[in-house]
Amino acid sequence: MSKGAPVDDFDTQSLWCAMETAAELTQLGVYVARIDTTPPQIVYASPRAAQLIGRTAAELIGGVPWSILRESDWPSVQAAIARPAGAPPLAFHVTIARPDGKEIPIELAATRIVTPRGTYVFGYFRDVSIEREAVRALRASEARFRFLVEAAPDGVVILVRGTIVFMNPRAAALLGAESPAVAIGKPVVAYLPPEDAQRAMDRIAEMFRTGGEMPPTEYRTLANPDRAIEIKSVRCDWEGQPGVLAFARDVTERNAIQRRLVDADRLAAMGTLAAGVAHEINNPLTYALLGTQRIEALVADPRLPPEIVGTIRDRLAEIQHGITRVASITSGLRSFARPDDTSLGPVDLSATLDQALRMVDNDLRHKAELVRHVQHVPPVLGNSSRLEQVFVNILLNAIQSLPTDGSHTITVALAPRGDDRVTLSITDTGRGIPDEIRSKIFDPFFTTRRIGEGMGLGLSVCKTIVEGFGGAIEVASRPGAGTTMTVVLVASRAVTASATSAASGPRPPAASGVRRKILIIDDERLVRDALTRLLQADHEVVSTSSGEAGLAALDAGGFDVIICDVMMPNMNGREVHRRVAASHPGLERRLVFISGGTFAPELDEFLATTPNRCLAKPFKLDDVFAAIEATCADA
Repeated sequence: MSKGAPVDDFDTQSLWCAMETAAELTQLGVYVARIDTTPPQIVYASPRAAQLIGRTAAELIGGVPWSILRESDWPSVQAAIARPAGAPPLAFHVTIARPDGKEIPIELAATRIVTPRGTYVFGYFRDVSIEREAVRALRASEARFRFLVEAAPDGVVILVRGTIVFMNPRAAALLGAESPAVAIGKPVVAYLPPEDAQRAMDRIAEMFRTGGEMPPTEYRTLANPDRAIEIKSVRCDWEGQPGVLAFARDVTERNAIQRRLVDADRLAAMGTLAAGVAHEINNPLTYALLGTQRIEALVADPRLPPEIVGTIRDRLAEIQHGITRVASITSGLRSFARPDDTSLGPVDLSATLDQALRMVDNDLRHKAELVRHVQHVPPVLGNSSRLEQVFVNILLNAIQSLPTDGSHTITVALAPRGDDRVTLSITDTGRGIPDEIRSKIFDPFFTTRRIGEGMGLGLSVCKTIVEGFGGAIEVASRPGAGTTMTVVLVASRAVTASATSAASGPRPPAASGVRRKILIIDDERLVRDALTRLLQADHEVVSTSSGEAGLAALDAGGFDVIICDVMMPNMNGREVHRRVAASHPGLERRLVFISGGTFAPELDEFLATTPNRCLAKPFKLDDVFAAIEATCADA
């Protein structure tokens, strides 16, 4: 039947029955309107159509076709009816306005039939509410997905045959593209260095060849070679073509953190080793230092020729200087292993500087002239022995930077600064620090000296100590023109007698003339023997090799002072203290501890909290006499 052609034998009842059956099967509403009358009228509505419209079929018959629609859709139906004869069928979307106020979107298809009885329009329509809701949900989902992708902290890139077809803003920033729009259509390798570009293409080819995923890998970019980008890629379909979906993440900071963690683990292990080494070295240093003092006492014999005495004393001075240098290294090892936790107080920097200069005098006077510019400054917050260690390290570095030929100077300048701080500057006229290593000089174990001349811990330990006091170390250097190290410290508000360095004050007398009974407990035989030999001229001395033996000796008779090593096998100094307090209450206050450095946190805590005196190995005999007299005075 041609479109718009008259129907010669039109059995209306049979046709409508057939249409109703077909419409019900396809869930369509059907209506018929005669349009060659004024106005056009609905002449038939199927049960499904009446149900969707919300009226009965009888209510619909005789009404104008557009009356069932939302008023804004009337022109669309009126225009369709007014089309000329022979117009093709058409389909469009309109909305039914139900009497209950509900609106139902429908898709309407209509065709015109001319019969001997008149011209009719057959309309088929279906409810598209669910479809529209699905479309809206899909669009909302797509919008959310696009928002998530666009706002993602990681880069997202889709490639087809190596060409960028999609990119979010983060990916553009990582790759160095001006914007996603600019990058679309460009090969991804345009943003990678040649070696990384080839590796990326090889991996993509391998992924398509095997059909599997490739593990994440890192790339650099031309825009920022220092940035590390981790790429994870999977296969995908993009508009019917095989593609690659790549996720990019900046792992530069993660890699840096991992390196720092590895360094921290390494340094922790080295710290434990350093503490153990320091402890083992300090024991022989102690009896070596005490031995030199014993020799000094022996050469005081007036029967010896003066020239031999002078030579021996010169050699002893050199030996003692070497022991002091080794002790400074072990002190650095201990500080590296466990940062200083000594209590803070006001420190007289001028006195501490004088003591440090005395320690390096033998090295300094043979290589440079010392120039001093020392102003009056307030005490600073710190610890005198630790700051002395810092100054000695910096002075030795300055001395060692000087060539052996020519005339050189080392200038020390102590001055106040206007921000409640004090500065000590040490300037040398040496080789200076090359630019390429200046940032590394405070790194642990970094050294430019030959093997055997330094461990690379000095400046690292100095920095740790000074920053622990709230200060800083500043460096100014020009290759070939010398270096200035400036220690900046916080001025102390509490000015007390303790501000003076202990090293600068008068020492207590070596012996008071009172003969006392001394118990020595130390598992190191040579240290024990050296102390016994040096003390027995003035005191009665009993020595034991273990904590258990020491406790047994205490039961045999009263002692005025107990000199006890901290680190001993089986029973350490802390346990001796506890056992003495339990068996001889009050006598534990007469314990004087000696230590070559501990590598046990619980012993560190014990020494920090107990009021007993502790002598750090190596020590001099005067230190022992002073501790004995002070302990007896306190008790």
